Amino acid sequence: MTFRKGFLSLLSVILLFSSSMSAQGYRIEVEIKGLSNDTLILGEYFTSRMIPKDTIVLDQKGQGIFEGKEAFTGGLYLVYVDPAHYFDLLLGDDQDLSIHADTADLVRSISFRDSDDNRIFQEYKSFLQEKRGELEKLTSMYNNASSSADSTEILTQQKLINKEMETYMDQIEAKYPQLFVTDFIGATREPLPPESMLTGERRYDDSIRFFYYREHYFDRFDPFNVRLLHTPLYEGKIMNYLTRAVPQHPDSLIVAVDYLLSGSKKELELYRYMLITLFNHFAESKFIGMDGVYFHIAEYYYIPDATWSNPEFLDKLKENLALNKPTLIGQPAPNLILRQVPDEHFGMAMQDTAIKRDPHIGHDFYMYDVEASYTILYFWEADCGHCKKSTPALHEVYTRMKDKGVELISVHVLNSVEGKEKWVDFVNENQLLGWINCWSPYSNEFRQLYNLQSYPQLFVLDRDKKIVAKRVTPEQAEQIINNLIKLESNDKNK
Repeated sequence: MTFRKGFLSLLSVILLFSSSMSAQGYRIEVEIKGLSNDTLILGEYFTSRMIPKDTIVLDQKGQGIFEGKEAFTGGLYLVYVDPAHYFDLLLGDDQDLSIHADTADLVRSISFRDSDDNRIFQEYKSFLQEKRGELEKLTSMYNNASSSADSTEILTQQKLINKEMETYMDQIEAKYPQLFVTDFIGATREPLPPESMLTGERRYDDSIRFFYYREHYFDRFDPFNVRLLHTPLYEGKIMNYLTRAVPQHPDSLIVAVDYLLSGSKKELELYRYMLITLFNHFAESKFIGMDGVYFHIAEYYYIPDATWSNPEFLDKLKENLALNKPTLIGQPAPNLILRQVPDEHFGMAMQDTAIKRDPHIGHDFYMYDVEASYTILYFWEADCGHCKKSTPALHEVYTRMKDKGVELISVHVLNSVEGKEKWVDFVNENQLLGWINCWSPYSNEFRQLYNLQSYPQLFVLDRDKKIVAKRVTPEQAEQIINNLIKLESNDKNK
């Protein structure tokens, strides 16, 4: 039985999501001994929030009826009197039922008539409470066990109780496949591989557990069951799926997002919740490459479907999408024409101011003409405080990486004569030679192509000049490239 303090404050909550209704209505008779002329609130869970749906005043005998012409969506509901008296109930297809309880022992006295969902739910909760008590006793015994034999025996007993609990839930599932209580209990269960898959050395193989967990995550949890949205379970199940069952790679997450959003479209309320939740989740993610998932949701779902959103926000989102789409991870990096300044020029410029200021020194090249297993594309400026620390550190990284097939294109972004002077001085002061020192003296197009709002900015490109990482530190770039080289080596040795 779940208790929620401060429920009365939720009376001010505004319901943002419309519920699917049927024509049969609802009728919930309530009789609570020990109450008289008290106010009862019937509340509906919406994920972790509670929303008041109906209110009645009991008569002097503690009796009253919640009644309406349109049925509720269904899910987990709560009957609230005060902080000391409230309880949960399930609403499935049949919403005509009776509840009897006694405030002297509210938890144990609750009984339901004409509701198989709630009768089974009450029996299930009582059974779990009993078994959890047994497990707690065994845990205490295990902590105080005096021998390994005793510990082994206690672990065996714990496994038997866990098996008993699993069997009990299996029986409900087999006997009542059409009831909502079966859906609800199923959503609480974790997909565990059968013991036959974990024999011998395989019992230590975590990959077996992971792949089974991923493949069977939705066996008992239907993410498109709108009634489960009206339970505290739902949001946690969705987030667990995205963070634990799906590899944390943009391509894998996009597949998962497409599955959840496309499947939820059959229920407007569910689709709206799913779209807002996933959009915000990936907008707030700090992991590399997750902006690709965010903009995928924006392009294919949020912009065309979020009719409730502010038009100004949608216009800004469209603008951000256009700016960021060319440099999302996995995309071919926009090609650039840059001017490389040879190392010897920097030495000569130390002695000759005219050479230092000359914008015509060097030769033009296409970025795609640089052949390398991995290319680090680095935008920076000599006046930038962060660049003054990052650029020498990146040169040290390049010194360690250049023999591994890594090339580095160092692009100084200030294209004025004064900017060139500052660039030359900084290169000479820090001996930033040996890599491709270049700039774009006649064009600022690179700023728009790479959506450069601040500096430094670092992109890691693969052999085909596809972006594999961006906006990372020099040390992170080194780690990413080393990991990719290691993966390539492992693939070749298979």
